[in-house]
Amino acid sequence: MKRVALVCAGVVMAGLFTGQAAQAKPSIPKNFLLYEKQARADAGGAHWILVEGGAHEDVWNAQCRPASLKGWSARRDLTYDTEIGGGEKTNRIRGEQVFVFSKASKARAMMAGMRKLMKGCAQIRPSAPRIGDEAVGGVLKVKAKVPQTQKFVAVRRGAAVALYWDLANAAKPLRSMAQHERDARRMAGKLCAIGGC
Repeated sequence: MKRVALVCAGVVMAGLFTGQAAQAKPSIPKNFLLYEKQARADAGGAHWILVEGGAHEDVWNAQCRPASLKGWSARRDLTYDTEIGGGEKTNRIRGEQVFVFSKASKARAMMAGMRKLMKGCAQIRPSAPRIGDEAVGGVLKVKAKVPQTQKFVAVRRGAAVALYWDLANAAKPLRSMAQHERDARRMAGKLCAIGGC
């Protein structure tokens, strides 16, 4: 499966996009992500990986060809792995990513980029949930010696984007699309604080 580089959220309070606050660099408050406290509690890293600053996981939107999604000012990534370093056949992971941009037009461009990546790909079933300012989702099924299914839902509010995803090879997925949409809906209510609304 090919993957793409994406973004995580930044924290700027309600007045961020007006007056002098508009000059503030977007950032993400500690424990802002839905599963961040849970990830931070996993001190030994038995299952959770939290990345803020430095190298990040790719952007986990389902796609058929490589691309470079970029342009965010801040991001945070959480990944849950049932068996870090485990076997390929039983691989099951899920994650949460939040991206904050300097302006809403850049966040819209990221969402448009995800839609573009799914066009003309017979292996992907796209969706357009009614969440936030806009949302996009998709299910990618790869038929191979080790089959793989990847699902994602991304939601935008103002200049912030949140993405919920999971990947499973020959194993039961950790999440359903309904669960991803539920998480996206919960996060949509929080994104205004960092992306403006």
